[in-house]
Amino acid sequence: MQKGQIFRRHGAWHLRYRANGKQVSVKLTDYSDQYRTLTSVRPLAERHLQPVNQGFACDPQTVQQFIELIYLPHAELHKRPSTVKGYRNLYNRYIKSQVAGVRMFGFRTKDGQSLLNRVAAEHQLSHMTLIHVKSFLSGIFTLARRVGSLDTGNPMQGVEVPKGKESDPTHAYANGEIDKILSVLEGTPHVAVTVAAYTGLSLGELQGLQWQDVTDGQLNVQRTIWHGIEGKPKTKARKDSVPLLPIVRNALKQHRKSNPSTTWIFEGPYVRPLDLATLGSKTIKSALKGSGVEWHGWHALRRGFATRLHEAGVQDRIIQALMRHSSLSVTMKHYVKATPAANVEAIQKLNPKGPR
Repeated sequence: MQKGQIFRRHGAWHLRYRANGKQVSVKLTDYSDQYRTLTSVRPLAERHLQPVNQGFACDPQTVQQFIELIYLPHAELHKRPSTVKGYRNLYNRYIKSQVAGVRMFGFRTKDGQSLLNRVAAEHQLSHMTLIHVKSFLSGIFTLARRVGSLDTGNPMQGVEVPKGKESDPTHAYANGEIDKILSVLEGTPHVAVTVAAYTGLSLGELQGLQWQDVTDGQLNVQRTIWHGIEGKPKTKARKDSVPLLPIVRNALKQHRKSNPSTTWIFEGPYVRPLDLATLGSKTIKSALKGSGVEWHGWHALRRGFATRLHEAGVQDRIIQALMRHSSLSVTMKHYVKATPAANVEAIQKLNPKGPR
């Protein structure tokens, strides 16, 4: 039964232990107010060592055992809660039934290709979802090599992702749609949509806003709240401040008058952040019935923010900065949409001005 050696280095807590006769060192968590002492970190170490002490870190073992006892617990320590939930969904829906009884050491590239082909055939998934499935499997075997559970190369390298079905188009709210939505909504839903539509904040960032984050006409994104779990902003770029238009400042000012004693800008019961996902899917969706505008979710407001900036002629790099993306390609590929109105306006620019 290993307890491992916990040590602090470069602002983080690490764990050193042995697996398959080899010494392994992994990062457990960053040094913080929550994790200041060896005692506070010990539960994290025990959780990480549990599969090792149960004998599942040695060959032979199945892919299923490795995923459930090593990979997913490792992801919970090192990935965002939303990422871990995505991993579990992929595993439970598409992978678990395919790897039952399959040994790690016997899994080859042809097996990875067959698995992905079966998943594509059985579930009619989009090409992008199949890419996520492959990436998930690749990450599993990468970790297996790192901890000594696999000595060969990553078997998912060289696997071709099936074409899959065509993805459904995503929505980006236009200015006219946002005006209609805001004309229908009142109170907290009205303020939340206003902030989302004119700042481009994600759902987790909206839920994580506190009044102390509003300073000098800007929002300082300090945290995210996802399914009630508090986390840090996704990337360094996402920590950048967000300038506030007068429409947002005024909405927040009135909202503060109505909620003078709250800590969170959108506060729910028990002094906890309000569940905006439920607010959208129930309250806002219901309120919009008969308005001519459908509720496509909070991310449609974020996509709309980028698209409307693009249609207004804002430079791509500026849009990237306002979206707080680390990569321009992410902004342009996934957030800026070509709307019918913009297409008509663009082609009209080719119309000859003189008589023909």
